[in-house]
Amino acid sequence: MDATTDRARALLAAARKAGAGRRKWIIGAGLLVAVLGLWLVFGRSGPAEPYRTAEADRGRISRVVSATGALQPLVSVNVGSTVSGLVQSVEVDFNSRVRAGQVLARLEPDTFQQRVDQAQASVRQANADLAVAQADYSRYAKLDAAGFASAQLMNQQRAARERAAASVSQAAAQLETARVDLNRSIIRAPIDGVIVDRQINPGQSVAASFQAPTLFIIAQDLSSLQANISVDEADIGDVHQGQRVRFSVDAFPDDEFEGEVSQVRQQGVDTNGVVSYTVVVRADNPQGRLLPGMTANAEIIVQETEDVARIPNAALRFRPTDERLQQHAAELVAQAKGGARQQGQAAGERQAGAQGGNQGGGWRGGGQGGGQGAGQQERLADALKLTDAQRAQMRQAMQTARASQGGQAGNAEPGARRAAMRRMREAALTAIEPTLTAEQRQLLAQFRAGAGAGPRQTPTRTAVLWVLRNNQPTPVRVELGVADDTYTELRGGDLRDGDKIITGGGPQNTNAQQKQRQQSPFGGGGGPRIRGA
Repeated sequence: MDATTDRARALLAAARKAGAGRRKWIIGAGLLVAVLGLWLVFGRSGPAEPYRTAEADRGRISRVVSATGALQPLVSVNVGSTVSGLVQSVEVDFNSRVRAGQVLARLEPDTFQQRVDQAQASVRQANADLAVAQADYSRYAKLDAAGFASAQLMNQQRAARERAAASVSQAAAQLETARVDLNRSIIRAPIDGVIVDRQINPGQSVAASFQAPTLFIIAQDLSSLQANISVDEADIGDVHQGQRVRFSVDAFPDDEFEGEVSQVRQQGVDTNGVVSYTVVVRADNPQGRLLPGMTANAEIIVQETEDVARIPNAALRFRPTDERLQQHAAELVAQAKGGARQQGQAAGERQAGAQGGNQGGGWRGGGQGGGQGAGQQERLADALKLTDAQRAQMRQAMQTARASQGGQAGNAEPGARRAAMRRMREAALTAIEPTLTAEQRQLLAQFRAGAGAGPRQTPTRTAVLWVLRNNQPTPVRVELGVADDTYTELRGGDLRDGDKIITGGGPQNTNAQQKQRQQSPFGGGGGPRIRGA
């Protein structure tokens, strides 16, 4: 009995000790989870990431139009056969260089030779018949001279002689046709060049009943190639003959080739509602590395400027996290646009009295003042050499045309919006056309035909850069021009020499982070951090 009691007491003491150990582990795990949660909420905000900066420099900026097309020879000829027969032999192969008149293939000549022999026999028979007819006519002519032949008999003999002579001519023509077919059974090269395709083999039948089948394709000269690339209608206005073209091919991805726009074809191609135009690019191929059929990934250089001030495009994407700084930047842009509108209004008042200014925009719709539309309108007026009175009349016509649109052009699809802008421009040109001089009419005709219009110039636009001054982001108003994939042209503004332009980094947007944590189903800590870049 005593032994049983002692054993029970020992088991109870061991159970109490094990329970105390488990409670310690549970408390320790809870404290660890709490510390981890506090670190996720507060510990990750740490010191702010330093700003990434760059400086404005000088260099080259190129504005390009990208398109693709297949390389092909400048001149290629499909060599066919106008006669039918079996191929007796093929004298050339792929990549063979041939000269004009060289034999490419031969058809079996037996059938053609038999036709020649038959035609020659017909000629001999016709000549014999002509000799008999001529002898008969001579005999009856003597009888007629002696008064023993009637006039009807002489007419019959004369007609027989003429029929025999016609038969001789017909037989000679058939002989010549047979000889031509025999000569055509030998396929010859029409030009000097290279065989780029061969579609026949010995023993193959050639049937030329309805159309001449293609037997060979000869490229005249592979030292120069051309690429027919498709350019969208939105970009075709920038493309003109003589512009430089850079392109690459998949066979040589690390190499860049150069060409030149040789032709801009005026016939558009509508593919599922998208209109494109064919631009022919000619490129030299002295080493023969480029082959017909390769896909050219081309960039037509529309505008290229050398040694201009430029800034990295990343600087235009930077936004600080401080909402007050963002508001200040918006005010700078608004002030710049307001100044442009005031300048446009003053110019309009000088040229057209009470008209112009705020409503004197261009193709983009009213209320834009000195925006891109007004710049296009002024460039058109300069191209046509308009007087002040004509400029005012064109501005009034634009306002009338814009009012007739009812403000719908700005909310339409891109294609409909471009069509509306073209209608407004044409209405303005029609309104001023009666007042144009002979020289101005010629310039207008060139503009409408697309000749002499030249590439469209990139208008100046206003933007805000953030620079690091006194270790604080400061907004600076700048005027920008043409841009490429990496840089944008700096045309003016309040940027100082040596300013460090912010391209990224900076403190995190803590408000956005807290809002994200509140929305997180796990109560915070998850989701990406929002940077200032």
